[in-house]
Amino acid sequence: MAEVLELTREGILKAVEILRRGGIVAFPTETVYGMGCDATNEEALKRLYKVKGRSLDKPFIVGVWSKEIVSKIAEVDDRAKKLMDAYFPGPLTLVLKSKGSLPQILSPAGKIAVRMPAHHVPLKLMEELERPIVVPSANISGRLSLTRWEHVVEELGDRIDAVIKGECKVGIESTIVDLTVNPAKVLRVGAIDVKSIKRHVEVVVEPIKGTYTLSCPVYVFAGEKAREKIEEFVEEMSKQGKKVVVIAREKITDKCISIGKTREEYSAKLFDAVREAEFKRPDLIVIEGIMENEGIMDRLRRLAGERIFRV
Repeated sequence: MAEVLELTREGILKAVEILRRGGIVAFPTETVYGMGCDATNEEALKRLYKVKGRSLDKPFIVGVWSKEIVSKIAEVDDRAKKLMDAYFPGPLTLVLKSKGSLPQILSPAGKIAVRMPAHHVPLKLMEELERPIVVPSANISGRLSLTRWEHVVEELGDRIDAVIKGECKVGIESTIVDLTVNPAKVLRVGAIDVKSIKRHVEVVVEPIKGTYTLSCPVYVFAGEKAREKIEEFVEEMSKQGKKVVVIAREKITDKCISIGKTREEYSAKLFDAVREAEFKRPDLIVIEGIMENEGIMDRLRRLAGERIFRV
């Protein structure tokens, strides 16, 4: 079982020791919980791919602790400089042309994904290790990202070596922008919205691919009449003998999970709320959507697929 480390200097140094000998450590970032290993250790990287259940054709994001490190592992053009100046450290991942200084497994197509987290834990791990670490989300591929260390232990505790206690404030993953093409391409809408990116570089948005693997169907209602429609839908499903769990900004039903009025609260609590809902073993989950944020809507589409209703 993974060792649970306190968020202290001693805990950080213990985690660095584990990373140095090829281990895997989970840690908080500003977005969601990440898990990583030494980005220069190919055997550790291969083990992490197995832990995550991820295909080798989907390279991990490489974390860096300073903007200067980026130019050592990737080609940095003017567009990259603009975005790095605006968002590093922060919830933005850039896909750049690789210089080949890290194992080939991280850049199979000659590209490498780079991010500088805005959280002191991964930054300190890299500073002490004096090497970059990969920073994929701490979850099994296809499953929801996790934002609490307890959930990481539950899902991955027997697969990794340590988990550092901490807090994730944003709640959804980083935005990914591919700068190896022109115009640049947003591969994943996340914590930084596309409108903000467009203030710095020209971008197009790649269509959403894939949905999360969940234990039951998810329905999303968004708009001015969302709460009214949710009440009607839950009543109808209950008449059919269906067990329904509702996730909403404020309480709607007795079994409702409230995740907050503000966009920030909603974002931070969404994945935790879905995980909590799943543990109740419902026949379906109903979510009150929020339309004013691209990153959140992206995650809702991944949760519900075509079962999104604007009302």
